[in-house]
Amino acid sequence: MRKVEFTIAEYTELQNLISKKVLTDKDEQKKIRRRIRRIGFHYSDFSSKKGYDVSDLEALLNSGRIKIKDLQEPFLPSISTKKHSPIKATLEDPFTNPDFRGFQQLDNATLDKTGLYCIRVKNTSKLPDRYQKILNKRGNRLIYIGKAQRQTLKKRLKQEVFHTNPGTFFRSIGAVLGYLPIPEYLKGMRNQRNYKFSKTDTQSITNWLIKNTEFSIYPVNLDFTIEVALIKKYCPLLNDKHNPKRLKELQDDREKCRRIAIGK
Repeated sequence: MRKVEFTIAEYTELQNLISKKVLTDKDEQKKIRRRIRRIGFHYSDFSSKKGYDVSDLEALLNSGRIKIKDLQEPFLPSISTKKHSPIKATLEDPFTNPDFRGFQQLDNATLDKTGLYCIRVKNTSKLPDRYQKILNKRGNRLIYIGKAQRQTLKKRLKQEVFHTNPGTFFRSIGAVLGYLPIPEYLKGMRNQRNYKFSKTDTQSITNWLIKNTEFSIYPVNLDFTIEVALIKKYCPLLNDKHNPKRLKELQDDREKCRRIAIGK
């Protein structure tokens, strides 16, 4: 009989193990799958799909097919991800009445937690013209929604603003602002997407972000499925995955940068 109820500790461990599984080699994946099965979780009990990630686990929790049994109340009510479906009344949309602040004014207590973050262009600032025109048509100034799920918001946002580690947002905003990566930086590397800007350009992009953007942060613990629904609702300019209004212009600019970085 399949197991459908898990403790908080078991669910958290499943999240961590599944996250590691999708990033490691085949031999290590076998070891991780054995650990997942020892907890009592078998994804094949719920789906015939081959391969799964954390979002699939969270979808099972969101749909009620698995449960966290030692909670007195729902951990974090989820929201509908169907097109045009409103957010349920049980969970307030964190960005309906958000508290946007400059990067250096963000609340330290919240930064030390996991959670969601939203980045928007300041009212007095603008993107390059062709992107600003698109942003104006969107009816909001939001350019990115992301999550800090296995690290604190502080660590994640430092990555996004200072490019301390490879990050999609920083590469995207750099391309949008017209910066080009280091030529042939990725030549011969296995990963052909994580292009990098020069130190001077990286600092210029960071300076632009600090001067021209503001952030809203929202603590979340286990269930991060809300991120996908918010991306579908707001269609932030630089979100590509899950975005029904993903930009071909952004895809083209990033591909241009990638080709320069791999030496084509």
